[in-house]
Amino acid sequence: MTPHIRRALAVASALVLSLSLVSHAGAGAVAAAKPQRPNIIFFLVDDMSADLLPYMDTVRGLADDGTTFSNYYVSNSLCCPSRASMFTGQFPHNTGVATNKGSDRGGYTAFAPHESRTYAVSLEQAGYRTGYLGKYINEYPVADAGYHVPPGWDEWHVAAGGGYSEFKYQLTRYVKGETPRLDASDGTYLVDELGRRATDFIARSRERAPGRPFFLQVSPFAPHSRIGAKPGDKEPLFPPARRDRPKTQFPAGEFPHGDCGGPDCNDIDVSTLPAFNEDTADKPSWVRREPLAPALVKQLRKDFRDRIRMVQSVDDMVERVLGTLTEAEKRNTYVVFTSDNGFHLGQHRLVRGKTTAYDHDVRVPLLVKRPTAGRHGDLATGAIAQNVDLFATFLDMAGVDAATRDSRDGRSLLPLIQGRKVQDWRKAALIEHVKPNPAAPGEPDPDAEPLQAGNSQPPSYAAVRTAGELYVEYEGMAEPEYYDTVADPGQESNDPGNARTADLDKALDALARCGKPGAPDCWTAARL
Repeated sequence: MTPHIRRALAVASALVLSLSLVSHAGAGAVAAAKPQRPNIIFFLVDDMSADLLPYMDTVRGLADDGTTFSNYYVSNSLCCPSRASMFTGQFPHNTGVATNKGSDRGGYTAFAPHESRTYAVSLEQAGYRTGYLGKYINEYPVADAGYHVPPGWDEWHVAAGGGYSEFKYQLTRYVKGETPRLDASDGTYLVDELGRRATDFIARSRERAPGRPFFLQVSPFAPHSRIGAKPGDKEPLFPPARRDRPKTQFPAGEFPHGDCGGPDCNDIDVSTLPAFNEDTADKPSWVRREPLAPALVKQLRKDFRDRIRMVQSVDDMVERVLGTLTEAEKRNTYVVFTSDNGFHLGQHRLVRGKTTAYDHDVRVPLLVKRPTAGRHGDLATGAIAQNVDLFATFLDMAGVDAATRDSRDGRSLLPLIQGRKVQDWRKAALIEHVKPNPAAPGEPDPDAEPLQAGNSQPPSYAAVRTAGELYVEYEGMAEPEYYDTVADPGQESNDPGNARTADLDKALDALARCGKPGAPDCWTAARL
């Protein structure tokens, strides 16, 4: 071989090597700027009723080039069972998580066996960098000596004691590869601290895992009430951030409970809030009660004002987190917002709380902001969706195979989010409730109705909600509860003798047993 030929071959080899390196570097840069799989940000708030959404401009803005679900129902209007359904994609009768307390068929004790099968595990296996912030599962144990980080999470910032107070709390700080610690509150409002840590998570994901998609769940306690409240307390039952407390904010006329014409607020027009203080004579015995006293109405009106103030910090947090996304990330990120359950404040004369099958407790907002690189335009769907669908939805967004994501009780909402036509969708939502035992040992249940006089907790029940009906069967009661929700959206006129109850009884029987040996799977049962 002549020297000229050898030099030519050497130059050619160098050129090939150079082009190869450039090609690989370019591919890496493209991957870092635009991952093929989307990022997912999931905001899960606590006890947010749909009547608070009009006061949240940023959250409502998720509907712009996003998808709004008008018929989204939780499987159980109690924090721990509802969250268990989200994490696993299964109804409470299949998770076995019935209440908030481990001594009463619920809480972390009942949920812990499921930690290896949550969407976090599947997403991490699919290559996602995952982070969890805020409220987790009731009675999750944290001690100064340490804490357990469930499988599937790369970052774990979970509030321990005091989270419901919003000011005096402890917060874990686990970042994979760093030394875990437990931080005491410095007085920062918890929602604000979660917003700061959320933006830090996104920044670390860019720095430590460029090109790797992330899943971030932010779960503030707001607008949940603080626990341990007593009559006469100076601190509000629903504690807003300090900046949102001035009395000049949200004047009386802006509230759904109506205008207040005098300093004592005894002349409130409650007609603007469906079913507020309604005559309950036709309701089941556990609901029937005397009209709300004027002084109590005044207090409930104050509670509602404070709940509106509380969600201002949530709205600020969502704005802060979304504001930290780059344009490239916005083109490839889904943003999901919902609540674990709703809340009532005087509807049907039920003073404060949840756990009922009425819409104010089980029908909560679900808004999904689509990646800006996708379909444009505002979409709305009336398809019946449930929290058991979130497991499959997140896995579908991540490209996990259908066999895995459809192995539970729900189904992916992604086709509906993207505006695709879906055939043979579910016709009914299942709602379950097991009455908690107030005498169960342990810490006070944070979801027991605060400052409530009398027993307003429903008996154990199972209910089915269709596009136009609510049907409830209570344990120990012969008559069901039935409402035509098209003619009576507030569920004020109970009609237990309606001819439709026979068909709904059969549908509910199948749904209440679904997924058990010898019973149909839950998706088949939900399609009636």
